[in-house]
Amino acid sequence: TGAQRQSAFARFAKLPKPPVYANLVLPRPPRPYPTFQPTMPAPARHLYVADARHASPDERVLLLSLQGVVNRVRPRLYLILEDDDWFWLQEMRRQGLTDAPISVADPLSLANRFRGSVRGAVLPDPKIYASPCVAACLAGADDLVIATPALARRLRLPIKADLRGKFTSNADALHYVRTRLLPRLNPYLMCCLDPSLFSAGALDQVIAAKGLVFWLTGTKAQRLPGANGPEEVAEMKALLASLPLGAVVRGFWWHGEDMGINEAPGVSLASRFGKVTVVSDYVTNFSVLSGAAQPTLKQKPQSPPPALDRSKVYFSFTMSDGDNLCTWRDYFRAYFQDPLHGTIPIGWGMGPTLLDCAPVWARWYYDHATPNDEFLCDVSGVGYIYGPDWATALKDREGAFADFYRWTERYMRRLDMHTIRLMNVGAPDIAQAALLMPGVRFLMPDYGNPGDKSYDALTYDLPGGQTVFRAVTGADAGPEKLADQVRQRVGATRPAFLNVFIWNWGSKLSDLKRIQELLGPEYVAVTPSQLNALHRQAQDGPAPGR
Repeated sequence: TGAQRQSAFARFAKLPKPPVYANLVLPRPPRPYPTFQPTMPAPARHLYVADARHASPDERVLLLSLQGVVNRVRPRLYLILEDDDWFWLQEMRRQGLTDAPISVADPLSLANRFRGSVRGAVLPDPKIYASPCVAACLAGADDLVIATPALARRLRLPIKADLRGKFTSNADALHYVRTRLLPRLNPYLMCCLDPSLFSAGALDQVIAAKGLVFWLTGTKAQRLPGANGPEEVAEMKALLASLPLGAVVRGFWWHGEDMGINEAPGVSLASRFGKVTVVSDYVTNFSVLSGAAQPTLKQKPQSPPPALDRSKVYFSFTMSDGDNLCTWRDYFRAYFQDPLHGTIPIGWGMGPTLLDCAPVWARWYYDHATPNDEFLCDVSGVGYIYGPDWATALKDREGAFADFYRWTERYMRRLDMHTIRLMNVGAPDIAQAALLMPGVRFLMPDYGNPGDKSYDALTYDLPGGQTVFRAVTGADAGPEKLADQVRQRVGATRPAFLNVFIWNWGSKLSDLKRIQELLGPEYVAVTPSQLNALHRQAQDGPAPGR
């Protein structure tokens, strides 16, 4: 009724107004390391290696927190959580970083072996879903392991922090982290991680580097104990406003159906406050791997591009999702071990801070690359951001852009990368990024062609001479459909130079081979740098180098 409506609005008017975040000036504490992400000291020559694959989730969480505390001073503890961890342990030896490991039969015996490194245990509250996130913050700040009461008793660990009954909600827990713990944590490192994933890995280096761990339940998960989505997001905004420009959010904003606030809202939220997302929710042993310093990596020399034929369409396959550091643990290794690997020119998107977190992984891929493989900087630079949202809450947005792309160019040089994929961008955003990265001679934006909107041009040159190759294909599975998109969108233009986006989750190397067959001899696959060289030759005549 009208009276009820009037009463409702009267009550609404009495509620405190939410803060509006605009023209923010962020704090500027010194970054505690010269790299964009934290790295550990060099690992011990003989690592203690424990197979925790059959440990319970609670036991694995305890071991991961122990690993983080122990490895902070010097990496000595390596955990086998999945089969792939054996592979990377052996690869560390192959690269000359470690010697024979010390095998540990009982993983929990490590709690006694390294008892001198930890002060005791912190107990999460099972009645508050995000309570383990507070426990992880305390583990890093106070050298504690995360334990259940039963595990603490079993291992004779003194309980130094008991979170049971301490918080009324997840938002209350996040408020405690922001107002009480933040001064003792690393303001440049956060981790958005669903507590149900704690046992999978990802925590060890965050704890070692005293990072801040949190989780937002999202609108579809309000059944969880302590959930209050709007209050959690409000607390998160206050937290992001109190952290410096370029702070990293590891983990991920989403975890399966109904869990988390989802990718786009999370990346957008972080971007608005000048924070960078680095997808890394299924990673392991970064507290060891990040200690294997690799200042630079050099890509394999490529063959010269084929002779320009002005009747041809030249294209480069650009593989997606390498910004997700998890993909380099095992997913892309299957591509590199495929018999077809090396027979098809491919541009592989890679998150450049893999060089900080797991240089052992990055080096393996560079070592096993062929002249037909080229690594490009994946979305959207030194980390995952949405350019149109970047730093919109900040006073000095131009300075924030300059800082982001300065870091990006630095890491591209270290990884010998020549091009970058930007995501969720329009032509003005691309031009702005190009202007701030003068050393990048060509750009390959877009997470797929949007389909319903056409670009003004698929390939064009910017005033500064940099070339833009926009994605011609979408994220559709199936070689036939992708080949049709290439033919339809290129039209009659000859010669043409195309960025053929490939969605990694829906494609195999055999699919790429089939696309080549369907397109026929009029279409020639080349690497991204060869594509740019051919385009420049078509525009200006032969150009020296790349």
